[in-house]
Amino acid sequence: MPNQTSLEQVELAELTQTVDDGRVVGDPFKLAAATRTLLDSRLADLQGKDAATLTSEGDRATASANLRAALDQLQKLLRDGYNFVQGLGSFAITDADRIGLFTAYGWESGLVGIFNDARVEALANQAITVTPTIADATHRYPAALLTLITAQLAIVNTNQPIATGGSAQGATDARDAALVLLQLINARVRFFYCNASDDLDQTAELVSIGRQPRRDAGAAAAQPLPAVPGQATFNAADLSLSVSALPDHATTLRAFRRPAGGTAELAGTSGTTTVSLTDLGPLTTGVTYEFWLVGHNSQGDGPQSNHVTHVAT
Repeated sequence: MPNQTSLEQVELAELTQTVDDGRVVGDPFKLAAATRTLLDSRLADLQGKDAATLTSEGDRATASANLRAALDQLQKLLRDGYNFVQGLGSFAITDADRIGLFTAYGWESGLVGIFNDARVEALANQAITVTPTIADATHRYPAALLTLITAQLAIVNTNQPIATGGSAQGATDARDAALVLLQLINARVRFFYCNASDDLDQTAELVSIGRQPRRDAGAAAAQPLPAVPGQATFNAADLSLSVSALPDHATTLRAFRRPAGGTAELAGTSGTTTVSLTDLGPLTTGVTYEFWLVGHNSQGDGPQSNHVTHVAT
């Protein structure tokens, strides 16, 4: 899912876009067309791949739940198979043949043993493989039981690669590669601003795109932290927080969220007055969250807004 670094780089790029849109041709700080195009394309690429990490993480969570349920059900079905063999009457099978049957099905020495996921999967595969080879059809696991074992094992095999994070890792790797490219173009934008005037890296224009100009030793105090945001309003429909205007000295807004009993985490950033609370991932159903906003600039985060609570549904 999106991490704080990618959110911060997206925040810088979006702020640069907004500022650049307001500049006119001839402004020495207006980005060259090629640079702006590259910024736009790399920003869109990272945002798309950030979204893909959310999708893949959701797929992983779903697959993990499906896998767990299938393995738990398989354990119950395999116990049914064990009980079936144990329940064969002495008139239908000798003690020696019963031990042999248990062994064929993977129940060594006729004991249930300790279950773990690997053993459950192995016993299920063994049941499917061995059942047709047992000479006496009345000693085989019942057909209905074998059908259920086969179905649950198919669920395990389908979900296992996704649940172990294969697709999620691929999405994360793609996101990280896109992040590096956006970081590079953001750095090039800063370099462009530094070379657009004789002030070089001390140009005050850097503040407009969220960067801190270099200051001489003993120079005036740095840009102040943002002021307290105005009243934050929660929108339950799109899970966002809004204020009427950016706080004084803020270049962007940041939203934070904290689940009950948990720690605060960055939820989203925006160069506008509305911030999503789910940029860093979906909310967990049934959990009570606390949300708030802070203004942000090159000096850091300002004071917190009022806090809003919400039970995720």
